[in-house]
Amino acid sequence: MPMGWNQVRWTEAHQIASLMGTPADALPEAGVTPDQHYAALREAGDRPGAVNFLGHALQRLEALAWAARVLEMEGATRELRRPDRQALDHALRWLGDPNDVTRRAAMDAAEAAGEASPERMLGTGVFFSGGSISDPDLPAVLPAPELAGRFAAIAVTLAAARAEDRDAVLDRAMALGERVASEGTGALR
Repeated sequence: MPMGWNQVRWTEAHQIASLMGTPADALPEAGVTPDQHYAALREAGDRPGAVNFLGHALQRLEALAWAARVLEMEGATRELRRPDRQALDHALRWLGDPNDVTRRAAMDAAEAAGEASPERMLGTGVFFSGGSISDPDLPAVLPAPELAGRFAAIAVTLAAARAEDRDAVLDRAMALGERVASEGTGALR
């Protein structure tokens, strides 16, 4: 597994685990780097925990781009319901042109998607990536900074859950996410 997460802004794993809501008595020890903690999760066989940690470790744009790429790869082998496909397409449009109009359109499409679909979670993550979450004519309300990564990780986990081989999907997603943590979104091309 590639080490040296050059694109991760966090210097210690406990910073990320705190964002995830990990209880204080279960936080990684001080001095443990994000890639070290992630490697420990992988070695322990905690795929869902590793995916969740990775989603929170990546910066918002990188986390959402990673999740979108995983959904694209996994969606290529199955027929998506039209609203789910539209939610994925809107999230991809936002990734290509991240502005408030495409961000809000991604949320509208996400709300029409299946309630527990990975595509809905991705579109919701896009909406919570930054910018106001209140109506445009109301005072701005910014989302909590961890929400985009949380929804990205949920999207990846749900994509794996609907696959025949959940572990294989999670393994592919983690390998891709590791490259993004090391190289940035260029690893997705």
